[in-house]
Amino acid sequence: MDLDSPSLNPSNSPSPARRTVLASTAAVAAAALTGAAAPPPTAAAPAVPAARPGRETPDEVEYVVIGSGPGGGSVAANLAEAGHSVLVLEAGPAHGNETYYDVPALHLKAATDPEISWDMWVRHYTDDAAHGSQWVDGKGILYPRAATLGGCSAHNATILMYPEHTDWAYIRDLTGDSGWDPKVMWDTHWKKVLSWQPVEESSLLLALRDAFLDKLSLAAKAEPLPPGTVAAATDTDVNSRTNVDRSSQGAFSTPMTVRAGRRHAVRERLLDVRSRYAAKLAVATDALAERIVFEERQGELRATAVEYLSGRHLYQATPGAAPRSAAERDGMRRTVRVTREVIVAGGAFNTPQLLMLSGIGPREHLAEHGITPLLDLPGVGANLQDRYEVSVVSALNRDFTALAGCSFQDRGDLCLTEWRNSPTPSATPYGANGVVTGIKRRASKGAAHPELFVFCAPGNFAGYVPKFDELAVRDKRHFSWLVLKGYAADRAGTVRLSSADPTRQPVINFRSMDDGRAGDADVAAMIEAVRSIRSINAKAGFLDSVREEVPGPRVSTDAQLAAWIRKEAWGHHASCTAAIGPAGKRGSVLDGQLRVHGTSNLRVVDASAFPRIPGLFIMAPTLVLAEKASQDILRAAR
Repeated sequence: MDLDSPSLNPSNSPSPARRTVLASTAAVAAAALTGAAAPPPTAAAPAVPAARPGRETPDEVEYVVIGSGPGGGSVAANLAEAGHSVLVLEAGPAHGNETYYDVPALHLKAATDPEISWDMWVRHYTDDAAHGSQWVDGKGILYPRAATLGGCSAHNATILMYPEHTDWAYIRDLTGDSGWDPKVMWDTHWKKVLSWQPVEESSLLLALRDAFLDKLSLAAKAEPLPPGTVAAATDTDVNSRTNVDRSSQGAFSTPMTVRAGRRHAVRERLLDVRSRYAAKLAVATDALAERIVFEERQGELRATAVEYLSGRHLYQATPGAAPRSAAERDGMRRTVRVTREVIVAGGAFNTPQLLMLSGIGPREHLAEHGITPLLDLPGVGANLQDRYEVSVVSALNRDFTALAGCSFQDRGDLCLTEWRNSPTPSATPYGANGVVTGIKRRASKGAAHPELFVFCAPGNFAGYVPKFDELAVRDKRHFSWLVLKGYAADRAGTVRLSSADPTRQPVINFRSMDDGRAGDADVAAMIEAVRSIRSINAKAGFLDSVREEVPGPRVSTDAQLAAWIRKEAWGHHASCTAAIGPAGKRGSVLDGQLRVHGTSNLRVVDASAFPRIPGLFIMAPTLVLAEKASQDILRAAR
């Protein structure tokens, strides 16, 4: 079998020797599964040719999992390990540029890799004029997504941070399901995640290689934190049991989904299980789910099949993708029957899109697009939430010595050569995500637990604008502090169909800060963090010349900072568009076991399931949610 196929389903299981390679090197794993020659582990992978529809993809399985990211990939692996037949439908290719994937410091390049990128365009506000410098006329604001094995874990900054215990307690109390109890989520499901997900802490190397970065890190550790009931950190591991139990605030090393200085996440988990359970787990790439097929049984909808389109770069958010006519889609359509359950894990934008295309969602909205409503659930595509982030970008009067030789490319890069040739890649500048220091902290007038994560990395990054990866590394003098504000109050955002064409992206409006009318507490917390950053920069820069460029010294009063934040804040942890909640409550889509209300064998297992966005980074909560869902699904099967 070769890479022309949409399925990673070889006729024979790999040998034990191959299994060892699969567990350690994703590039070799992909080659072993397809029978192709393995590329060098850190080489740029060639473009995958157009898929040949249907070859070696099963016509019937027990479970179809739509999406291979932290939710879907985890569930699929668990079900296959338990002996069930599973087909994963992944709309993107098996991989893109392997160097950008592997190297933690190149995560911005991974996020713009045209082979695996979906460039979604969104609104923060209904009013065009309310947007700031990230707005592109005629399009909106760029919101990068990843379409490939591993989903967002293939292009993110690798940060893995456990949420607050209260996030799980909220869902437990909302549903009455004791399986969400914080102790169970930690002792059972988080420990299961850590049994396969390696974690490395960000290295001190960059700071140690540059005197200014070292001073910046020391000044951050010395910066006063807001008083309150939150404890000070007992160690630098933000995910230690003590720090999580105490909701600690302070300076931390940043935990990364990295093994030996190389990205290692959901893709590696999925491929490892695929190598050991080849007869149970089929993975079809370049397979865009079009709709779920239902029949009615005893007053409930039961999913009986999934229709999907088999072809290369079908989704029009892919850079350079061409629109597909209805006739073209007819020729690409395939159907897989399901005997147990369909698990939707397409993420906060594409999960509600698929549900609505399948007839589940707000009745009037579906009818507008000529879709027969099967189940009126107004909560589908509602409740869209995110975190707020802004950047404080400054320039040093010299280049960072830590970045000498770094060009942030996949060839001709001295830092990449060092990473490749080092016996300990994690001890090289490219062996981590670039974060030199991070502070988890509460807002002085906020909740009793931390709501902010403030972190710094070399580079010029002020939000998602076209070519943000190039702008970030255009020189070696800029550094950016990012202020991430979690637990925002907003619940007004929506995802709505743009048409009944499954290849077109939906209409996405976050309606941030209640469409600009609210958000005062969130903005106040971010102002506090910006002032703290300016204090840290001043202390670290007493022997160096530091010039703040964004927002700049002219933005100084609270009113000026508030106006800047409202225009320039962005996010990249979209969540909550198929929310858990009691049956019959307006806005509820899922029960406590992630089953879609009114259906008997349909679940959602991704970040869209959360009723409110948990923690400060979305990957760890989604991985834990997926382990809980896996346990519920296997219990139902028994």
